[in-house]
This record gives sequence, structure tokens and C-alpha cells, in this order.
Amino acid sequence: MKLLSKESTFMSVILIFFLILANSKLYAQSYSLTVSAGDLDRSESIVSFYLPEVTAPGIYRMESEAGQLVDVQVDEDHRGWFILDQLSAGESRTYQLNPEPVTLSGGVSISIGSDLTTFQADGQDVLGYYHGYNSPPEELDERYRRGGYIHPVTSPGGVVLTNHLNPDQHPHHSGIWSAWTNTQFQGRTPDFWNVHANTGRVDQADSLEHAWEGPVHAGLTARHHFVDLSASVPVIALNEEWQIRVYPSVGGGNFRLFDLKVTQTANTAQPLFLPEYRYGGVGFRGHVDWDDPDNATFLTSEGLGRDGHGTRVRWTHIGGHSDGELAGIAILGHPGNYRHPQTVRIHPNEPFFFFFFTQLGDMIIEPGSPYVVHYRYITYDGEPDAELIDQMWQDYAYPVGVTVRKQ
Repeated sequence: MKLLSKESTFMSVILIFFLILANSKLYAQSYSLTVSAGDLDRSESIVSFYLPEVTAPGIYRMESEAGQLVDVQVDEDHRGWFILDQLSAGESRTYQLNPEPVTLSGGVSISIGSDLTTFQADGQDVLGYYHGYNSPPEELDERYRRGGYIHPVTSPGGVVLTNHLNPDQHPHHSGIWSAWTNTQFQGRTPDFWNVHANTGRVDQADSLEHAWEGPVHAGLTARHHFVDLSASVPVIALNEEWQIRVYPSVGGGNFRLFDLKVTQTANTAQPLFLPEYRYGGVGFRGHVDWDDPDNATFLTSEGLGRDGHGTRVRWTHIGGHSDGELAGIAILGHPGNYRHPQTVRIHPNEPFFFFFFTQLGDMIIEPGSPYVVHYRYITYDGEPDAELIDQMWQDYAYPVGVTVRKQ
């Protein structure tokens, strides 16, 4: 073994010292952020921005010119997140980001059980995600034992809004879930939606890819498989990734917000062909009490109810009385989604809804060209406020502008 001289050892120590110093400066860069409201009045807006250089994940503080302190959550992609309280249309505000991380408690937390991950905002349940297997009732067989979906979703007042594993009506509808119905793959026609047809299904690919919590949002990344059972040997047609972000309560605690990003990629060299059809995609199944059509209402951004089926909308509300309490949820479509504004499937009698763009024509998920879709969900108690929901959609669709400068 070759030994280093004292001089070489000294120079090595000096080199390491400067590398550590340079690395610490890289991770402790100070920034100035200018936030612009644009043409909209902003209120409790969720703001995100990318930092121009590597910044260690963690919680930071920034201070406005007026001395207001704001928590900033930086993720592993060096993307910063914070909540903007108020900013009038046409105005801007500048913050100085402190480069030293801080330790905070509160905000949005997660609890990971054996099968269910539960999100809480301000100490109250927001939603659960089945990263493991559910437990079907005796009336249902093993085909309905699965995971990879959201349930329950609750309102700020604790009212349960979703349903799953209902033996009496569509037990394959699972809270908020994703599946395609009418498909063509490798010369076959697997149906990933109707699991009782035994030609396809969607399963979680693993327990959890990644999970986190913080003052601005908590979330997780998980993967699912679209399995073609109609082949002689089951084959995975699509890989799906879900990213869920849950935010603190807004509007004085009257609203809960969470985002869902779905990314689907072809698993083989063959595409998945989606012919024009009336339903499929990311679905929502309402509370069992809403199975009574007189106890459930719909409202679209265009002012329609159940007659909004097949129309192109920015958002849709569904709500009703659950265990005697009135509550609801609005599902917001993003302008970046394919064929936005997307058409909607609203069932004429059941509490069943989703955006479904193949009502407008065929689509193909090609190898190497992922399909990506974004939705925001807002829960509340009582009747929907259409004007306020529309304002929240505007804020989601046209976010606050952020300019970042190194100091």
C-alpha cells in the first residue's frame, strides 16, 4: 500500500475543507423572490417555484419587505412551496429567502398503517390511500381485494364523501381510482375497469414509492400496474404513477385541498389504444347515502346538473347528505390536461363522476410518450359556492408568477 507524505496529507485535508465549504455555500444560497398576482385577486394561493441551484430539501423561512414571515417547503426536486395569504390583482411582493433550514411542527401529516396511509391537515383526517390491500365483505370475492386508490375522503366537518366495496351497486368503484374500460392491446380487448369481467385489473405495484409531510403539504408517490388478464399469461400493459399532495385547510378551515397527478406509460413496445367510449379514466364514487338520486346533486362550471353529462367543463361539484350531514366535493380539471376542457361522465341516477375525454374520440398511449393528467379536489360542508369554486379554479389554472434571483 502506498503511503502519503505529510505534505500530501496536508494538501488533501485542505482540499477536503474547501470542497465542504463550497458544498455548504451551494446548499446555503440566499434568494430574492418576487411574487406577482397577475390579473387575479389571490387568497391563500398554493405557490410553487424552482430554485436555480441545488438547495437541500427541508423547511425554510422567507421574509417580506413588511416583515411578514412565511414558511417555505423545499422538496427533493429543489422546488419550493408556500401559501400566499392575500395579494390583489396587478400587485407584487418581494421576499428574502433565508438560506438556513428551520425545524417546524404542524401543517399536514401522514400516518402509514399496514394497508392504509392517512393524511391529516390541522389534526383532522383529509383522506386515506390504500397502499396495501382492502378487506372486501363476505359478499365479494377475491377479485375485489386490491389497493391503489383513495378512500375515505372527508369534508372539513368530518363527513365521509366517498364509498367503496358496495356489494349492492358497482363494487368495483373505489373512492377515487383510475382505470380504462374499452381498450385494445396486442390484439386483445382487456377491460381494466370491470374486474368482474376477468379480462383486466389495476393493482398497486408496491407499498409506497415515497412519502413525506410538512407545513405546506404532505404527499406520496405510488405505482400501479394495469394487468391484461386476457392473455395466455397476464401481462402488464401500463405502468401508472400517482402523486398525491395534501395541503393545509384554507378559507378559515372551511375548505380542504388535495392534488392528484397521474402518469401512465406503456410497459411494452406496443401501445394501448383507447377507442371512443363513454366512460373510463380517473373516477369518483360518492357516499352510499348518495345512491338515492334525490339525495345527491351535481353542479358543473357551466351551471348544469346531471344534464351536464357529455359537456366540456372546467370543474364539477358532487354532494349530498351523508349520515344526515350536507357536504360535497369539487373536482377541478387543469388546462394542461389532454383535450381540456374535458368532457364529463355524470351518471343519471348514481353518485358517479369523472372527466373522460375519449367521448370526443380515440386516443393512444404510445411507448415513450406518457399520458399525464392533473386534478385538484376541494371538499367543504354545506351547499357549494359556485363563484368561490370558480375563483379557486382560476387560481389553480393560472398560478401566481414567481421570479427568483440569487442574492
